[in-house]
Amino acid sequence: MNKNTLKVAKFEIIRQLKKPAFWAATLLIPLLIGFIYFISFISSMSVDTEAHLDEDTKIAITDDAGIFGPGAPYIINGDKEYGIEMVKNGEVDLYYYIPADFAESKKAEYYHISEGLEILNMDGDILKLLLSQNAASRVDELDVIALTGNYEIEDHKITTDGSDSNALGKAIIPIIIGATFFFFIALCGNRFLLTVVEEKENRISEMILTSISAKHLIVGKIIAMLALGMVQIAAIIIPVLLLVFAKRNDAFIAPILSMIEIDPLSIALNILLFAASAVLYAGVCVLVGSMVSTARDASSFIGPAIILMVFPLYFMQMFMADPNLIVQIFTYFPLSAPIALMLRNVFGTISTPEFCIGIAVVSVSAVIAIRLAVKTFQKNAINFNIAKPKLFKKS
Repeated sequence: MNKNTLKVAKFEIIRQLKKPAFWAATLLIPLLIGFIYFISFISSMSVDTEAHLDEDTKIAITDDAGIFGPGAPYIINGDKEYGIEMVKNGEVDLYYYIPADFAESKKAEYYHISEGLEILNMDGDILKLLLSQNAASRVDELDVIALTGNYEIEDHKITTDGSDSNALGKAIIPIIIGATFFFFIALCGNRFLLTVVEEKENRISEMILTSISAKHLIVGKIIAMLALGMVQIAAIIIPVLLLVFAKRNDAFIAPILSMIEIDPLSIALNILLFAASAVLYAGVCVLVGSMVSTARDASSFIGPAIILMVFPLYFMQMFMADPNLIVQIFTYFPLSAPIALMLRNVFGTISTPEFCIGIAVVSVSAVIAIRLAVKTFQKNAINFNIAKPKLFKKS
């Protein structure tokens, strides 16, 4: 790599890293994720959503249905009115009444002194806890497991030849790569677009091109923007990975982690696709920026390119089945190829050779986009009034 290219890349990286706005944009999403997690953690700590029986809580139960056996705790001989009087006199904190027709009505009642607005009062579930403990004491261990559902059922997916089929586990890595690419577009797209236009608007490019070639300038800027984009992506991914690691035993996260299938070849190809797609996107943005003279024009012209890139998402159902002609076009058309390849990889509708061909198409297209950006910038670097097409000639 030419030393002038590295010099430009180093200058751009240092210049951007010194800007508070860059770090504000970089840390905004991780801070937002951390804030949401902190709020949810505090909420889970402060809100009690499970029934529990304190030793100091006084309970009385009238069991007209005869569910509890002789000598069961909390059972009183008085009727419903007697139990309510116990609550009013402060003899008990909670009084439960189980009617004789409980089997048919499936309704019980409980009484307690009101303490204002009680939106998440779980005292009613204490009776459910006592009833389930009473039922469990009269059945054997296997019946308890069957009734409570406290067991796991392992899912073994197999193919027609009997081998394991882990489609979802294989899709997790491509899903992560696809999500990362979307974050990359959202975070870095505007910077790629404006990095060239701003210098043209400020007429800085006239001075720069007297000491360095257009090729070294453009390539250096693209390398710098890609490096800065990776910094921003890392600022998002690292906190998420730390959060997943901290919650690795969670009932929702643990099954997903155990499902992930680690295939070195697949991971390498997905990373290669992400890298080629990022360079292609950078090249297209810089190409558009080198063609126009103002940032407003650049924002208008980049829209169609972005639409073409995300267009396969509108036909997602087609990517779930065997690929038809439309899917094949999306797969090998340069601008739509990155998203199309990621979708087909997620749904498992693409073979490894096809995937490699698609990566080659994206890589070659990225090189072509950068070459065109260099040539276009070289022609228009000091041209601030690009001629616009006229529909009618003046008479």
